[in-house]
Amino acid sequence: MSDAEQRALFGCHETLALRQSLRAGPVSLVRQGTHFGPICVHGHEVWHGVEFLLRDSGWGTPVTVLDCEQLQMDDVSFVLHLKAHIPCSADDVSGDWDPQARLSLEMHVHGDAQGHLHFSVKATPSHELRVNRCGWVLMHALSAAGSAVQVSHIDGRVTHSQFPQEVPAWPPFTNVNGVRHEYAPACWAQAVLLGEDYEIEDQRNNADASFKTYSRSNWMPRPYVLHRHQSWQREMHLRLENVAPANPVRPIYDIPPSRITEISHSNGAGHMRLGLIITSSATLQPTSALLSLLTRWQPYFLHLTLWSFSDIKTVAWAQLGCMLDAAKAKLRIDLCVDDAAHRDWGADDEAAAQQLAQAIAQANVVPSAVAALPCGERAVACLRSLFPMVSVGGGTPHFFAQLNRLERSGGEDFMAFTVCPIVHSVDDTAVMRGLQSLPSMLATARRRHPGREWHLGPSGLGARASPLGRQPISDGSRRVPLASVDPRSHGLFGAAWLIGHMAGAAQAGVRALTLPALSSRPHDQIDEPGTRWVTPTEAMLEVCMSWQGIQLQEPSVLQERIFPWFYWPFAAIVGAGPAGRQMMIANLTEQSQPLHWQAECSWARMDAQSWLDYKGFTEVSPWVKGETHAPFSLKPYALVLIDLPQ
Repeated sequence: MSDAEQRALFGCHETLALRQSLRAGPVSLVRQGTHFGPICVHGHEVWHGVEFLLRDSGWGTPVTVLDCEQLQMDDVSFVLHLKAHIPCSADDVSGDWDPQARLSLEMHVHGDAQGHLHFSVKATPSHELRVNRCGWVLMHALSAAGSAVQVSHIDGRVTHSQFPQEVPAWPPFTNVNGVRHEYAPACWAQAVLLGEDYEIEDQRNNADASFKTYSRSNWMPRPYVLHRHQSWQREMHLRLENVAPANPVRPIYDIPPSRITEISHSNGAGHMRLGLIITSSATLQPTSALLSLLTRWQPYFLHLTLWSFSDIKTVAWAQLGCMLDAAKAKLRIDLCVDDAAHRDWGADDEAAAQQLAQAIAQANVVPSAVAALPCGERAVACLRSLFPMVSVGGGTPHFFAQLNRLERSGGEDFMAFTVCPIVHSVDDTAVMRGLQSLPSMLATARRRHPGREWHLGPSGLGARASPLGRQPISDGSRRVPLASVDPRSHGLFGAAWLIGHMAGAAQAGVRALTLPALSSRPHDQIDEPGTRWVTPTEAMLEVCMSWQGIQLQEPSVLQERIFPWFYWPFAAIVGAGPAGRQMMIANLTEQSQPLHWQAECSWARMDAQSWLDYKGFTEVSPWVKGETHAPFSLKPYALVLIDLPQ
């Protein structure tokens, strides 16, 4: 793949470790650098992945650097020796720091002909290092939800249970030193975890599609210190108890004309409203290009977040009114209160909310929704008294994990949270697979907080803020977990992920979704003239924003997992606009994917080549049009826009 193609797909040219296939008897696994997984047998995913990770004192995940390797392999086994290190920042070093501060690793991985995998590591810190967690991580796939599991505990107990269907707020299994699970009917696999007190958590809390077993209990003090030059070792052993028969290969998805007609004529259960995030800095001097875009797109609402009550004075409310007029949009305001998860509002908070009401009244700005994040009974009562005709919301400005652990609410009209898929990992496949976790999040949220409407966002590949501590710094040229900027937002990958995110939200019945900031244009300052799109995401949104929202689907259809809403390796959204009813489909994988469409239709595709052609010539569209009923071949992370029958 050329540098230009990589930039079209991922927004950067970053050299990643090559993927390597390994085999241990009937077991096949993929290795990339120091990450191993998925681990499969005959098409069944036994384990989702294995990796040795360090979580720094701000809960960031520094990338492990591979120094050298030795691999011996044949058709049924392998032996791998790795030397690597994890760089450590000055914030994590106790005492004097130098750029060579690191945790050095010597790894040994062995896969034998019986299908057993053995992992060991010797770790040596160069300095006194403060960390929140450091050790082996074992992941089970989301498909394990509901399957049988036996957990061995450090006190000798064995728990017989199931992997949870809904998303538990806290680790469902603690004090763990072994996990035995049914990976296929009557077929079991065992993990033996030595030298640590492990816990199992549901990573859907942070938009990952897996269950994670990690070392060191959350009940233990943190951060803790790894002492200078004091080496320590950890081992993990994975074993198959029996081998499952071959898993049947899923056929290519085939959409017949009758299904297309059903899609075309179904009114669904309404529409998901689309809004745009707006920042206080963007209100100070909105450019003519920004006002032009708002006039053209006309989002249903603009979404303003005040991270503290002092931010009320940083907003040019009259200018915000002009932006609302240009967009013919409604306004949602979020009020974030420090330490609000542990208390309801006090007198100072109510006084600040009154200042907000006065400021927007003087500017003749009328919000349609105001949220206190989180919320409580006193906050709800205050907002209802100040904004009597406004929808009142609660929830969190952060991730589902913070919402799921929220102990209080106050009878809000709607609740909200955001999604960031790079909290733990920036792996391309893991980020896309994480899209499958959203319906489970919403099902869990509705059970815990019934009777509310659910709003989502602003969500994007980058994390706009971290609830866990300091946020890793990224210049946008490489993938960094939990960073505010992810280069893939600039490429087709980012557009495909956003379609998957909207598809998952529509499947889950989300009523309003805030789109991420236009990532290539900091602080919403749009300087490009006319309608030229800077990123594939903007070209995609140019179509979607002309629709009357994204169509939701009836619950009975959702249960059938009909393709047009979410069906790996594709995701799709449906809407109606000036061009009639349309469907936009995204390929969520790094491989070309065939899609049979058994009816004549008009379509347009956007892929890496069409984007490169567009970037080179201003008169060229990134959408290449055609008419066919033959199979589509969607290239990696490509999009196709299909006109549905009228």
